[in-house]
Amino acid sequence: MIDRVARNVTRNPLMRYLAVGLVCAVAGGVAGAVSALFGSVGGLQVVVKAGLMALAMAVGMLACRWWWRTLDEAAREAHKWAWWWGSTYGLAIGGVAVLTLMTTTQDAALFAGWTPMDLLLTGAFGVVGVQCAGYGIAWAVWWLQRR
Repeated sequence: MIDRVARNVTRNPLMRYLAVGLVCAVAGGVAGAVSALFGSVGGLQVVVKAGLMALAMAVGMLACRWWWRTLDEAAREAHKWAWWWGSTYGLAIGGVAVLTLMTTTQDAALFAGWTPMDLLLTGAFGVVGVQCAGYGIAWAVWWLQRR
């Protein structure tokens, strides 16, 4: 039964994406849940949380490595091209937004009441968001040009 499921996952591109996403979600969820059990930041808690996050990242990277090895050459090229150009343009567009916000006089009112942690997390999420959006657009463009 498990062998049949593994063969079907390996053959079907959508199932490969879902399998990698599931593995990453479970690893991140377990690391987050156990980290939450350790409470606020302290000496041992930091070490345990860092170790759990590193372990979850390692599991995610191994899943991505398996996924990458199942791709054919055309799909690999599409992903490499899309990440290079898409994330680069995404960061450039995001950079314009950040520089614009930094040089306006109303930015203080826009972010009134935000803590430094709020600003940091919003910025980090914004960087990842524009990179992923650019990647998705570039990936679609790459495949549409070759169809």
